[in-house]
Amino acid sequence: MRKTLMGVAVVAAVTVAACSGSDSSTAPETVTPSESAPTTEAPSEPETTAAPTTEAAPTTAAETTTTIDPNEARTIEQINAYVDQAATFDQAAADAQFPEGLTFAAGGAPGFSRYVFRETSAGVVPTLVEGPLESTVRCQDTDLPCSYLELKELHESGGTIPDELQMTPEELAELVAQLDELTAFAVAHADIDAACAEGFVSDRIQTPNMGTHLYKGSSIANGFDPGEPEILLYALADDTMPTAPLGQCVDGAWTGEPMQLIGTSFLIPPQIIGNDHPQTFAGPLDNWHIHYNLCRGASEGRDSFLPITECQAAGGSFSASLGWMIHAWVDPLHDNDLGVFSMWNPTVAPISDPNAIFETREVQGSDFPEGAEQSLITDFVYNGDLQLAVGQSLFFNNVDAVPHTVTAGTFDAPMFDEFDSGLLDPGTNFELSFDEPGVYSLFCTLHPDMQATVTVE
Repeated sequence: MRKTLMGVAVVAAVTVAACSGSDSSTAPETVTPSESAPTTEAPSEPETTAAPTTEAAPTTAAETTTTIDPNEARTIEQINAYVDQAATFDQAAADAQFPEGLTFAAGGAPGFSRYVFRETSAGVVPTLVEGPLESTVRCQDTDLPCSYLELKELHESGGTIPDELQMTPEELAELVAQLDELTAFAVAHADIDAACAEGFVSDRIQTPNMGTHLYKGSSIANGFDPGEPEILLYALADDTMPTAPLGQCVDGAWTGEPMQLIGTSFLIPPQIIGNDHPQTFAGPLDNWHIHYNLCRGASEGRDSFLPITECQAAGGSFSASLGWMIHAWVDPLHDNDLGVFSMWNPTVAPISDPNAIFETREVQGSDFPEGAEQSLITDFVYNGDLQLAVGQSLFFNNVDAVPHTVTAGTFDAPMFDEFDSGLLDPGTNFELSFDEPGVYSLFCTLHPDMQATVTVE
């Protein structure tokens, strides 16, 4: 049986130190698996690099912070300006930086992968980074106790903590206490008028399975406090999706359709909490994220990803990068089976099957043939339904923090001659198809535990 290797996207290796920020103008030497022994070394910390954008970098916080006082931010325009100013402070040094010097390919799934790259008219650009550089723990399995109420019940019952959570009883107890404190704040703001009266400002955008964000500018500079989130999440009270921009807070009162509280969120600038992934909630479940190249469209009621000139022409507010963010779903009526810190909540309009969210969030580029399957390589797993028809394309999209390979066979019995991607750096795609039915094994030469099979029918 023969396999057909199609459109091999082998990018020259830049060493196993993922997310490095080398600024070399010369192309690195290509390394094949036969020339370099497999390694499982942990990635090094990144060098200082600028966050990739579609246009010139925005002005720095040092130049503009005096023009926006967070205590006086009373419109979403002021909030966006302040957040943008705050987020640009030394953002280049964050561990969240993307590998430099590579040509990104569109791919990823926001809320499920560390990196997300999207295609715009200016080319493929990074739009999200999520989770710490190492040891990401995504408690998004509906069979695990990942929601707030499930974690609380597990703690109070003294039951055995599943190994997948990677938490000690002490960490679980501290986390539940933090979430209880957060819940008290949420309950006190169940009425959106209470939020308006305290100076929260609506972004007027209700994102599917996420809701709308009400920001409090004066809290953004306060650092992390589980009892005082910078953002409250609301959605239309009738569980529908809006067809136009939402209302806003005017003179301390809500002007739009009736809303319901669904959760909370945090937004902390790097200069307040640091450039490394935030160490805030107890345990490893809190995968904070940063948005890049985001066009906020309050006048249209939706966000998008456009180059800065197109964003401004459309009346949007462009942010090269936002600060560290995370959602915390502590409202009991919207307890989240995808996890208390998940980006998405299937109980929020449009109400969805939790297990169906992942596929709806996958990002593909225009270079994907019609009908192609996708396997996101994330959290050291080849994700996706690896079942193909003969001749059907399968794209392996590495959106992990480190390089991987897609190699035929097993670690003990590799078959490099059958197919081998070489090192796939973050943001790289590898396209593969098979011309005969069968079950084909594959593995990562860098990480022996990464194994999968592709079934071709």
